[in-house]
Amino acid sequence: MAKKPAKKKVAKKIAKPAKKAPKGKVVAAPSVKAKVSTKPRNTSTLSYTQSEFVENVRAFCGLDKRSEAKQLVEDIAMFVMDSLKRGYKIPLMGLGKLYVRESKARTGRNPATGEMIHIPKRKRVRFTAAKALKERVL
Repeated sequence: MAKKPAKKKVAKKIAKPAKKAPKGKVVAAPSVKAKVSTKPRNTSTLSYTQSEFVENVRAFCGLDKRSEAKQLVEDIAMFVMDSLKRGYKIPLMGLGKLYVRESKARTGRNPATGEMIHIPKRKRVRFTAAKALKERVL
C-alpha cells in the first residue's frame, strides 16, 4: 500500500479585538452607501443645487466627509474639461459619450429685421446618450 501524503497544518487566524478610540477622540462609523438619490429641495425646477449634488455623491460613494465628495466632483470636472479641450472623447459608463464637435459656418436671418447675417463656425460640446440610459430614463 502506498503511503498517503502528510497533511499540512493550517494555522487558524484569531480575530483581533477592535481597537478602542483614544479618550477625547470620536471615531466615525463606517459609512453606508445610499441606493437612492434624495429629492431636490427646489421642486418647481426639479434641479439639484451644487450643495445637494455633492451631498448625493457623498452618500452614493460612501464617503465620510462632504469635503472629500466636493474634491472628487471638482477633480472629475477638471478632468472632463481638460480632455474635451484636447479633443478627446469621454465615455461615461452607462450614460453615454461627451465629445467636441465643430459646427460649419452658415448664413442665417435676423428674425426681427429680416437681414441676412453670417454665423461663423464654432466648437460645441455634444453628448450622445447610451442605449442603457435611454431605456431606463426615456
